[in-house]
Amino acid sequence: MKINNRIMLACVLLALALSLTACSTSSKPIESSELEMTVVGTCEGYDIYYEELRYVTLSYRDIMESYYGQGIWDDPATAAQYLPELTDYVLNNLTANYAVLSHCETFMIDINDEAIQESVQQAIDEMVDEIGSRKDYIASLKELYLTDHLVRFTVGTDFCQNELMYAMMDLDLIISDQLEFLTFAQEDGFCAVYHIYIANDEGESVEDNRARAEEVMAKLESGTEFESLIGSVYNEDVMMVSTPYYFTRGEYDEAYEQAAFSLEVGEYSDIVQTEDGFYILERQPLEQDYLVANITELMQRYQYACVETLIRELQSELSVELNDFGKSLDLLAIEME
Repeated sequence: MKINNRIMLACVLLALALSLTACSTSSKPIESSELEMTVVGTCEGYDIYYEELRYVTLSYRDIMESYYGQGIWDDPATAAQYLPELTDYVLNNLTANYAVLSHCETFMIDINDEAIQESVQQAIDEMVDEIGSRKDYIASLKELYLTDHLVRFTVGTDFCQNELMYAMMDLDLIISDQLEFLTFAQEDGFCAVYHIYIANDEGESVEDNRARAEEVMAKLESGTEFESLIGSVYNEDVMMVSTPYYFTRGEYDEAYEQAAFSLEVGEYSDIVQTEDGFYILERQPLEQDYLVANITELMQRYQYACVETLIRELQSELSVELNDFGKSLDLLAIEME
């Protein structure tokens, strides 16, 4: 099983908050407990608190349970089996925010900057308004294994990442001119594909799904037109309609992107296995009219992907240094108070 290294549910709350236009309350910070603010280790010189370790641990335990089966943590045998995988996921994820902050230091972007903290406060106020009340907000935090302090930190990190993107654009490290972007997109900077997708849904056999993908390959090799299979019972992507997917490097699963960009126009791929299922891709020509009509969205996705790629590259080099307290913790025993 693969899982994106950056699972931050606070980002979902932020997206919800930023969709609003006004707020009527001013939500003061809610103090975390002494345990929650206990340092468990460091990354790039930044302290990592118990509250973040707990959030990541409980989130991944839920994700793994939904993937491998309910009750895997209740049975000592399966708990021991999956503990090394859980530990790897937790330690890898804990480097995510600090990869962002480390890059931001290079551009003199500080999470404690007054303007960033004002934006964080506005986002929190809007979250509370949308959820209903401060009491409801606190209840939501607990349900998601979060604290107000951790949400503020994560939201602040997201604002820092946005500032990093703008700084890189100002220095021409990321394309911001539309004509230059069109040239980049057409010179293999973007790819367009149709695909047939067979999902590894909960409770399904991965081997059976691969067999279905092999059935699709057999049909293609026997001469069946790719387009005729897009709307067939094999394809579980209901959004795959008349327009192919357009994307740049760094947006999707690495295996998917590598397969797509390696194809010639009109050529279809072998079976591509990703974290969520199996794909067979057919590369399509880039349509100039589509690029022009959607240039704002495509540019924003490209710019964000550039920063995300930079952060992922640094994140792969970082590690968490647990202190004695962090090493003493049993990830299977951690619970929300």
